[in-house]
Parts: sequence; structure tokens; C-alpha cells
Amino acid sequence: MSDFCLVRQPVFGTTGALLGYEILFHEAENDGEGFAESVASGTFDLVRNRLPAFLTGTRDQLIADLFHLAAPGTAIVMLPPDLEVDEAVTDACARYRAHGGLLALDRVGETPGPSEALLPYVSWARVDSRSENAVTIGQICDRITQDFGRNAPKLMAINIDELAQYQVVLGLGFDAFQGTFFSRPEPLPSANMPQSTVAALRLMGMASDEHVNDRQLNEVISTDPVLTFQLLRLVNSSAMGLRGVSSIGQALQGIGRTAFLRWLAVAVATSRRATSGVDQELVRQAVERGRLLEQLAAGPREGGTLFLVGLFSLLDAVFRMPLPEILSRVVLSDEANEALLHRTGIYGSAITFAESYELGLFENAAEIAAELGIAPEQVGELYTNAISWTAEALGAALEAPTRPPLSPTRR
Repeated sequence: MSDFCLVRQPVFGTTGALLGYEILFHEAENDGEGFAESVASGTFDLVRNRLPAFLTGTRDQLIADLFHLAAPGTAIVMLPPDLEVDEAVTDACARYRAHGGLLALDRVGETPGPSEALLPYVSWARVDSRSENAVTIGQICDRITQDFGRNAPKLMAINIDELAQYQVVLGLGFDAFQGTFFSRPEPLPSANMPQSTVAALRLMGMASDEHVNDRQLNEVISTDPVLTFQLLRLVNSSAMGLRGVSSIGQALQGIGRTAFLRWLAVAVATSRRATSGVDQELVRQAVERGRLLEQLAAGPREGGTLFLVGLFSLLDAVFRMPLPEILSRVVLSDEANEALLHRTGIYGSAITFAESYELGLFENAAEIAAELGIAPEQVGELYTNAISWTAEALGAALEAPTRPPLSPTRR
């Protein structure tokens, strides 16, 4: 069992394409070995999803060449603003660049930090956007780029938590964006669900009704060829462990009503027509959260309901619609609605656990997990299991968009 927890947070480009992930580590002994263990176990490559990963690096890790364990170009090491620069650190940065690795200045603010002495070695600069002041942020960007011309580092705006912050940085020449805003974008007033989604939500209501039998469900689903194909593809995925299921009736008999309801919920999430990497990542996050919560099943907390609660907790962002409006289209249990709308009841703390963990609030998440009967040392494994399961379940349907690689070459 792993002695570390990690969580990934997406980084998006100017067109909304997914560029990579920041990976945050929390280690039981705080000995800095979480990254090494994640590489050895394959967790690092699983979590980064074939995309570059931004990782915080300490002085000791840099000097020890720890990040050379990763394949060249896969780990972008972020240099803390208070990193004291001396000959040993400078030589370590030069070695990492020669190895094919990338470096980034982290949390660049209004006041220059010691790490800015390493600007000649970095390919990225992560600028704090929380001031919401375009003039101040522009001055920071100028300070970082003005002496390098075409060789200036690329700029990433971080800590984007609100629409206003995103609007400020959009026109300032940034190459990438990161923050919680992208996990809960503003609802669109005119957003409408696809008809296939409305139909799937109605079917969820039928599947939840014990008075509706499998034959009736089969008859209704079979009239929708798109939904039938999607459900059969999901049921036959390696995550389910079934093969050769060729009809909705076989699916219902093979996996049972509860599991079928879960797959119907996945079909609802993936019916959102993705127009950008942000859309794709939101769907992925919703399914991952559903699977993460499902693993918390114990006592009165039923696994199927946990999955639905986790997935539905992000559907407002997926469909750009207020959650109450989405819930008005499907019949969920009172306990599920209570958790989704108020974060209360037997399922409410499960959502709070997931939200805390995804923000990198590991101690808070561990406390909630303990209250739910989950040992803190299990939490990291549950999260990586959710990522692996979701990748298998969604398959090629949510492949990252084609994009040019992030290379060590400066722009």
C-alpha cells in the first residue's frame, strides 16, 4: 500500500485544449519519496495520462537529480519562489535541462523571489492571478519576459477561481490557465440538454423505480439506437469485465439493476458534446468522482447511490445548467438530493471528502475519510483506482485532443 497521496489538477491552453496536469503529492513521512515511488509503481504515468506533469521541486530533490527518474519531457519541475539559488542549485537545473527536462518558476508574484535568478533555465512561469488587477499582472509578465525576447518563458495563469479572474488574464498573452474555475464554469442561460440526455435521465428515473421491470426498460431503451450503442460499449468495456454482451436485456441480466443504473449515468455524462478539452476533462472528472465515492460504500451508504451522487455533483458544470434544473429531470432518492443540494445526510460528507481531496486538502480529506470508516492510508489508492477505472470505462470516447507537445525549446 502506498505511503503517499496524490491528486492531479488540469492545465488548459488558450483554445481550451488539455495541456497537462499539476500533480500534488502528500506524503505520510514528508520525506520527498512520493514522486520516486509513484514512478516505480507506474502511478505517475497513469495519473499524467500521457501528458506533461507539473511537479513542485525542493532544493534537496533538485540537487539529488530525483526528477531524472521520469522520462525526459514528462515532468516539468516547478521552482518555489523562495528557493535560494546557489551554485549547487544552478548546476542541478543545468543537468536537468541537459537530461531533457523542463523547469518552471512557480507562484510568481508582484515581488520578485530569489528563484527568478534561474530564469535563463526555465521554460514556464506560473503567475498568480488572484489580484484581478490587469495592470499588476501585466507588469509581472513584463518583468519575466522582457529580457528574453523570443526565448522568453511561456506564461501560465494560476489560481483562477472566478470568471472575473479568467477574463482579466485572457487578454494578457498567457499560454496556459489553471484553477478551480475550470471545474465549475459559469452556467449558460440558454444551455439545453441534448434530447438523448433528456431521454437517458428519464430512463434513470425508470431504472430507479422498483415497479418498472427489466422487460419494460429493455423496450424503452431499444427504441434509441444511439443510447443502445453507447450503453453496450460501456458494458463491454474492460472496466466492467464483461464481453460479448449484445443486447440491453443481456446487460440487465448480466450486471444487475444497480450496476446498469451506474452505466446509464455514465452515458448521461458522456452525451455532453465536448467542444474543448475543458468539456472533456469535466466529464472525466465527473465519472472519476463517481467511482471514487462508490468505493466509500459501507453500512447505510450504498455504492450505486454514491456513484450517482459523485457524478451528479459535477453535472451542473458538465451541462452548464443549474443543478436543481438537472435534478428536476430525474428521480433520485431523497438522500441523494439532500447530499447534492445541501451537502448533508448520509451521502453529503462523501461529496465534501471528494471536493477536499481534489483541491489537495489532504489532511481535511483524511479526517472526513476516517469519519466514513476509511483508513487515511487507503485514500490515495482509492483515487488512483478511480482514475484507472474511468480511463478503461470511457476509452477512446474521451481521448485528449491532438495538440503539439510541450518541448524544451523556448518560443
